[in-house]
Amino acid sequence: MNYFFSDILPKNADPAYKIIRDEPKYSDDKKFIEEMWLHYKQYADAHFLNQAKIDFNQRIWEMYLACSLLFQGLSIDSKDEGPDILIDTGELKIWIEAVAPKPGEGEDAVSKQEFGRLRQVPDEQIKLRYRSAIEEKYNKKYKNYLNSKIVEPEDCYIIAINGSSIPSAKRELEIPRIIRSVLPFGNKSILIDTEFGQPIDQFYQYQDRLLKKSGSSVSTDIFLKPEYSGISAILFSCIDAVNRPNKLGDDFVLLHNPIAARQLPRGFIKLGREYWVDGSELKCTNWDIEAVV
Repeated sequence: MNYFFSDILPKNADPAYKIIRDEPKYSDDKKFIEEMWLHYKQYADAHFLNQAKIDFNQRIWEMYLACSLLFQGLSIDSKDEGPDILIDTGELKIWIEAVAPKPGEGEDAVSKQEFGRLRQVPDEQIKLRYRSAIEEKYNKKYKNYLNSKIVEPEDCYIIAINGSSIPSAKRELEIPRIIRSVLPFGNKSILIDTEFGQPIDQFYQYQDRLLKKSGSSVSTDIFLKPEYSGISAILFSCIDAVNRPNKLGDDFVLLHNPIAARQLPRGFIKLGREYWVDGSELKCTNWDIEAVV
């Protein structure tokens, strides 16, 4: 039988791969991964298992994403060329590109939290990592797929981002950080009646850009810009090999691009929380309880 975990490792093997494989306390997680592999292996590209030894989180994310869609009852396909996953309904092709960005390098990198020391969550640096991943997949990969005719302009294109490799990314606010990376929601503010000391209103500040240490800026309103209309939606998760919900996909955050040239049908992926823009409001369906907020 072709197992996910192997005894043979390269010199540059990902430490997480070896820990999950060898440590008895992770035996349940190892079993879970092997079970996912049984469902996913027919869709994996030729180098998937070797790449998993080097870039463990990325490959776990691809496999988890695919299995979540399969267990929802969707039919998927995957080839060595093109985005990681294709869902072809006969009337619509939906391409999904999976990416698990790293903490980054240089002065805008997201550093690890030091043990025993409190710090403010580096919100803007984390958003910069998400934006970098989106730029990489959209302005390079997607446009190459269009030029090579693998993806057509009338197809849906989803970028599926996993934040588990970025320190502190699991610590979220009311509006998920991935949404605040592509729509101009800033910090939440509360208006106080100073005479009575009571809150009378609350709102989100407008923030359409992030400032890097170099002084250059990165936009956070790309889902309002026509040049990004090729992105149908962003799908987000922070799962890793040992931290995951009981039901695959319950952790998903899916945000529709309100100006997408090819809209993803709402409710097509009934997992986690689905967000969309309705006029000037951000709406959400929680598919775990099927409630609209």
